[in-house]
Amino acid sequence: MKSITAQDFQMLLANQPVTILDIRDKGAFAERHFPDAISMPTTSLPNRLNELDKDTTYFVVSHSGRRSDIIAQFLNNHGYKALHVIGGMKALKKDAA
Repeated sequence: MKSITAQDFQMLLANQPVTILDIRDKGAFAERHFPDAISMPTTSLPNRLNELDKDTTYFVVSHSGRRSDIIAQFLNNHGYKALHVIGGMKALKKDAA
């Protein structure tokens, strides 16, 4: 399983553009999220795969990182490039607005 620590993700985010796939529900996303993050709640993701590009690397975030691990694995199994951000938004508190 491909994953990245919250600390390494924050360093990467500070140095280059990344594509963040936020799989939390719409309410949590509206409350706090990274600028330009793609909101795709877990329940809708299987029906929205056609919106994703297989050439893009997605950094998948959830609240605590549990669901993002599962979803990143699901995406990788379907030919997408995805890394799960360990610890999710709980570990990434300072960068999201």
